Amino acid sequence: MLMQYSDVPFPEGTQLFASRENVMDYLENYAQDVKHLIKYRSTVIAVTPRDIMKSHAWELTIRDSQNETHVESFDAVVAANGHCDWPLLPAIEGLDEWSNAFPNSLHHSVSYKNAQAFVGKRVLLVGGGPSGADIGNQIAAKCERPLLRSQTVKSPYHTDEPYIHDFPALVALIPKQRAAKFADGSIQRDIDDVVLCTGYTYRFPFLTAIHPKIEEEGIATLPLYQHIFHMQYPTLAFIETPEMIVPFPLAECQAAVVARVWSGRLPLPSQHAMEKWRDQIISNRGTGRQFHALEPPLDLEYMKEMYDWCTEAENANSHEGITPGKMPKRWDETSCWLRMMAAEIKKAFNARGAERSMVKTYEELGFRFDRRAV
Repeated sequence: MLMQYSDVPFPEGTQLFASRENVMDYLENYAQDVKHLIKYRSTVIAVTPRDIMKSHAWELTIRDSQNETHVESFDAVVAANGHCDWPLLPAIEGLDEWSNAFPNSLHHSVSYKNAQAFVGKRVLLVGGGPSGADIGNQIAAKCERPLLRSQTVKSPYHTDEPYIHDFPALVALIPKQRAAKFADGSIQRDIDDVVLCTGYTYRFPFLTAIHPKIEEEGIATLPLYQHIFHMQYPTLAFIETPEMIVPFPLAECQAAVVARVWSGRLPLPSQHAMEKWRDQIISNRGTGRQFHALEPPLDLEYMKEMYDWCTEAENANSHEGITPGKMPKRWDETSCWLRMMAAEIKKAFNARGAERSMVKTYEELGFRFDRRAV
């Protein structure tokens, strides 16, 4: 299973693409050893740099469950809140008017819990990424059929289903008619609910004291080296800024690098070298969201680079009682092939419908490892 951490597999018998309940149980189990270090019901209001050349260089302003604030000091800070908790809203004519007229009928995948709210309703789903594919299949089983689905371009996760009616890009919502207009000029009326599976945006509201500030669409404005280390504040690190990735293994690779750098076992390159790396990425991809887009095989190449970087750490080979520290997964040919085939395997998995929970291996779906595809 691609998404598991290197040292803890999913329980035997878990379906090939783990359910959200499987994932929650897996993370709860994985975190058992560190739960005592986690402070719940606390909101970080501000992260402020002081003298970064000294210990306790960072001040965190924290609001607790009693709505009281206090300040704590730390030597280093990891911003690991990800990029899947704030909705990216598309520029669609009539969207604001629809939201004002029918506030309870406009949804985003970030707040999706289950399909019960859509039972018997006429639903339009906008978007076609992994979230859109999963949510669409769940809603289609409950809503009035067919589910209406709009995609700007056909997603790699797209499947043709008799209970889903596909449309091109949504260009306008018409609240007075509870209608939607699409790029081909067609109009669908009497829509009860609209579900936006249109992605997420970066948001770090606690980093207002850090310059340059993060724009909603341009985290690339942050001077990050290897998508991790802030070049001006090397004791500030970010985990999982890249998109189009396998989240858990990539986070594990980045965490392994951070641990070695901050323990003094792995030096960062010179400021000039870090800036040169960033300039090259900007030259290749630009400064928008594509800066952090690691669509496969770029994510595989990146994780291999992080693994190799970890091996350069001082005392990387255990001797005289010194352990090398936890290493991330080294992606072999089979794993790389699985990553490249993930969208096709997921489509075949979804095509099993209610029976997909019985599928445990990709071989059951007719796939076989092919070295030529790596």
